[in-house]
Amino acid sequence: MKNVLDSQLKEFVSRLKRNTEVLPKSDTQRKVSIVMPLYNQVDYIERSIFSVLNQDYSNIELIIIDGGSTDGSIEIIKKHESYLAYWMTEPDEGQSDALNKGFEHATGEIFGWLNADDLYMPDAIERAVDALNKEKYKSVVFGDYLTIDKEDNIIKKEFAFDFSVGQFLYEGFHLNAQSMFWKKDVHFRFGKFDKSLHRTMDYDFILRIGLREGQKRFLRLPIPLGCFRRHEAQKTQGLDPTVIAEHHVIASKNNCNLKYTLLGYGMKRFYRIRRVWWYFKRAGVAYVAIKLLRKISKPSP
Repeated sequence: MKNVLDSQLKEFVSRLKRNTEVLPKSDTQRKVSIVMPLYNQVDYIERSIFSVLNQDYSNIELIIIDGGSTDGSIEIIKKHESYLAYWMTEPDEGQSDALNKGFEHATGEIFGWLNADDLYMPDAIERAVDALNKEKYKSVVFGDYLTIDKEDNIIKKEFAFDFSVGQFLYEGFHLNAQSMFWKKDVHFRFGKFDKSLHRTMDYDFILRIGLREGQKRFLRLPIPLGCFRRHEAQKTQGLDPTVIAEHHVIASKNNCNLKYTLLGYGMKRFYRIRRVWWYFKRAGVAYVAIKLLRKISKPSP
């Protein structure tokens, strides 16, 4: 499976590096709005833009909000601005602020968020829209995702599993915002990003939707929809003190402080076992064994 995915991604990225191949707009398809927050990602921004524009789906508007890049990213945006629905550059208050600005300009029925160093898989948007068309009760659709390096090589495939508010609250992510799409009405009920959060706005955003919309409104697709890039300059680098502090803020404002009690730590252990069960179910014994070996061999901080 990894070899097949690697081949698909390599072929897609080779197109991204050549030129845009944008499909003619179709008024018969539901419009999808993708917001891309950006700050100094000149090494990756063009590939990210192309991964949206080269989708096998035509009714897409791409909105880019730049926080004042000085590394050449603006020149790349200008190079492709005729394909963009909207873009702007000005100093902002962080990624959450940029996302809020972007979604204020979104006019689609379905929303997505792609970081300026990440990628969509070639059929991600078509698959997501098709799923939401068929499952009309669902509000959010998400899939597996690939972790890639700075050269677009696949490091590993990450398996998502059915959304659980308890799992997400007590034990953490089991999906990725770069491999997720949601309906416009959901966004404007629950989705405005908290500008006080600079590292965990995705966690807060998904948790609030889960708590208020209900976990049954989430739909999982058993395929990768996005690629999350690992590189030295990225903001996400594990549970540093800022992330831990923001998680406490999120728990407090959502009345979820129980997670920091003795009962909460017990729930975390329960959901950790549930995670292992899901990995067995989705990926098999070998995948779980590799995960456990990596965990055991990882040096303590």
